[in-house]
Formats: sequence, C-alpha cells, structure tokens
Amino acid sequence: MIVPNNLRTRRTALNYTSSVALSVATLVVGFVATPLLLRWLGTERFGALRAAGDWLGHLSLLEAGVAGALAPLLAAALAHQDRPGLRRAMHAGLRAHAVVAAAALILGGLVTLYATRLVPVTIGLAQELTNACFVGLLSYALIVLSPFQTLVDAAQRGYAVSLSAGLQSLATTALALAFARAGWGLPGQFAALVIGQGTFRLTLALVARPWLDGFQSLLTEPPDPETTRSLWRLNVPSFLTALAGRAGFYADNIIVALLLGPRAVVPLFLTQRLAALAGGQLLNVGNASWAALAELHALGRRDDFNARLLELTRLIGGLALVALVPIAAYNQHFVARWVGAERFGGDWITALACVNAYLLALLALWGWCFGGTGKLAALVPVLLGGAGLNLVVSVVATQRLGLPGPLVGTLVAVCLVNLWAVPMLLARNFGTPLVALARAAAVPLLWGVPLAFLAAWLGRGHTPGSWPALFAEMAAVASVLAVCWWFLALTTGERVAFGARVRAALSRTA
Repeated sequence: MIVPNNLRTRRTALNYTSSVALSVATLVVGFVATPLLLRWLGTERFGALRAAGDWLGHLSLLEAGVAGALAPLLAAALAHQDRPGLRRAMHAGLRAHAVVAAAALILGGLVTLYATRLVPVTIGLAQELTNACFVGLLSYALIVLSPFQTLVDAAQRGYAVSLSAGLQSLATTALALAFARAGWGLPGQFAALVIGQGTFRLTLALVARPWLDGFQSLLTEPPDPETTRSLWRLNVPSFLTALAGRAGFYADNIIVALLLGPRAVVPLFLTQRLAALAGGQLLNVGNASWAALAELHALGRRDDFNARLLELTRLIGGLALVALVPIAAYNQHFVARWVGAERFGGDWITALACVNAYLLALLALWGWCFGGTGKLAALVPVLLGGAGLNLVVSVVATQRLGLPGPLVGTLVAVCLVNLWAVPMLLARNFGTPLVALARAAAVPLLWGVPLAFLAAWLGRGHTPGSWPALFAEMAAVASVLAVCWWFLALTTGERVAFGARVRAALSRTA
C-alpha cells in the first residue's frame, strides 16, 4: 500500500510540530531548573556533571551504530508492507542491541575507573564523581529496548517519540532538582537520568506493540541469517558515522574540561543553550522527514525525493534565520538575566554557536538521505575526515583562544570538508542538482546576514528592562525575519507549494 502524499506530509508536520512543542517545554523547564541546580550543586559539580555525562554519552555511539543500521531495514519493510521482513529486522535488532549493551557496560566501567583523570575535579569531589559514574552505568542495560524507538521513528510516528521524550525530560528534571536539593550531589543527578531514560524506553516499547503483534515470538523465533548479516554489514558505516559525529561535534565540554577545567564548562554550556535548543529544532526537520524521504527512495520516486530535499533545505534556511538571529542579538541579555552576567561566555561563542547550528542542521538533513536509505558507507570518509580536522583545530584553538576554541574547530571542519563534499555525494548517489541545492542553502543568507547585523546593533544598543520586554523584542525580530523570508526568499511558486503542504498537513483526509 502506497502512503498518500497528504498523509505523508501530515505525519512529517506532526512529527516536527511535536518536536517544537518538546523544545518549548524543555526550554521552560530548563529555564527554571538550571539556576536552581547551579545553586544546589555549585559551579564545579555542574561543570563536572556536563563533562562526565558527555564521556559516558560517547558510548551511546555503539547503540547509534546498530540503530542507524536497523533504520533503513525497518523503513523498507514498512514502505512495502512486509510484516515478516519487519519482524525479522526487529528480531535481529534486539539481538544486536543486547550485544551492544554488554559492550557498553564494559567500556563504561573503564571510563568510570579513570573518571577523575578524564574530568579533573578537586580531591573533595573525586569519589563522588566515581560513584556517580557507577550509577550511570545502569543506563546501558536499557540499550536492549532501543529498537522499539527506531521502529516508531521508521513508522513516521516521531510525535510519539517527542511526547515520550517530553515526559522523560519532565521526570528527569523533577528528580534532578529533588535529589540536588536533598544533597545527593552527582550520584543523584545520574540516578535521575537513569530513571528518566528507563521511563522513556519502556513507553516506546509499549507504543511499538501494534506493529509486532505482541512481543513473545520475537524472543523465541530463530534469527534470520540474511537479515542479521545485512544489519551488521550496515552497522559498520553507521557506527563510523556516529563516531565521527560524536568525536567531531560533541566533544566541546570534554576538551574544555581537560584543558581549562570543569568550571570553564559552565559558561560554555550556558552561553550556547539557546542556540543549541534552536539548532535542535533545525535538526528535527531532518529527524521528522527522514522516514518519508526513505519511503520515496524505496518506491523509486527519485524526482519527488530530490524535490522534497530541496524544499526541506529551503525550509531549514528560513527557520534558521527566524530562530537564530534574535538569539545572536539578545543572548547576552538572556544569559545575564537567567544565570548572571558572569556566566556569559562572550559574543564570539554566541555568534559561532548560531552559525554552526545552521550548518550542522543542513548537514544532518543531507546525511539522513544516506542513513535512511542504507547508503551511509558513501558518507563515512567525509565524516571521519571532518571529525579529525575538527578535533585537531578545536584543541589548538582552545589552547590559543580559550572558550571559543571548540566552536572554531567545528566551523573550520564544516567549511573545509563537509559543506562541499556531502552535496557532491548527494549528486552522485541520488542525482540531486548541485546548483539548485546550493541556491536553496545560500539564498536565505543573502538577505538574512544584513538583517542579522541590524538586529545585533539593536540588541547591543540597549538592555531590555524585564523578561517580557526581552521576549517581546526577540519575538518582534523573529516576526520581521519570517515576513522577509516569506516574501523575499521564496518565489510565488514556492509560496504556493509551502501553503499547499501546510493545508495538507492540517487536512483530516488520509
């Protein structure tokens, strides 16, 4: 059964809308929780929490490798309504994730043993940090449930993932605040993360039940050798892709903690917080759309695939300017009111974080084209090269420039490697027109950059007197940018097409 275009559009729109709602909820909760955690944990504990969490989080790339390999198998089976193939893929995925969970526990144990060297805290926090990492190891047992999330995503039900993630965020934050207030320190924070993650994964396992006709037979059926081989064959490029992404783009806190100390992580993290949340929404354009793109590819509709990709690229450009320019202009005022001016890392961090958020969102969207169709192997050399350059430049720049160093490394790697190599691979593997893709990505910058400088000048010219005044000015800038994007960046045909898609997304017709 072929999924109608309007139903595919509705699902994509619902997936993205739910992710936006999740980010808004996360922003509100984090807005309230972060100053309290800073007060109850202290600056060094808070910085150590972020750095240690990133060290243990890097082991999730083992899970990401298998999940990325499982995604195209599930997407293809769902596109062709192949229920036996779907069950075979899930069976192979569950067995593979059990192996990954065991490996992550072993590697996590090694990280825990050397935690105080990886995150150099003062003597008084050394044992507390080690104990916290031991608590964090419990989360790796939950990896065995990861295939259910991949299935829900592949079925274009990302809104269920977003809702579950929202509940996880609320539960984790509430527990983190309660444990911090009770004086449980770092172990309490990791306990909150484990409990929240367990709730999230179990919820998605229940959501996935309709596609599997129950769970019992998945545990008793013999594995299918061909499906297992396909999964592990795809796992290698998927793992290398996850490794490149983690090493290249998610090592900032680790680099700063090692070179500048855990306390320096705090202004780096807090100054990027708004830009990171906005960047997460831009990333979610690809997350919400990859299953629909994979379905078009599986059905052999290449022209529709590329038309949709260009449309999504233009959409990311417009959304990026609307979301990121107000942040670039007013972030100093936001951070100063939120956690104090002394924890603002500087304008360079703000500007680099906003630029990187846009570029990484584009690359994530384009990368999903390979991940969702089982062609990640073509992307691996580019990603590994970019990650290696990123790490080298980040370390050197941090030693020379201080806090902005990791962000400089990301920008250099993206511009010198990823930003030109990935479009060439799109053209080679999917027939994507390079000129049209470059135009879709660059046109928003032609009119957006001058407006960004104007907004920055306005934001620096005075200090809003209250939270409502700050949010009102940021909303006004965003509204002007949205109108400019609609009338200046889009052609009449593109406005008609976007309007039609919005109407289709809102339609109740399946």
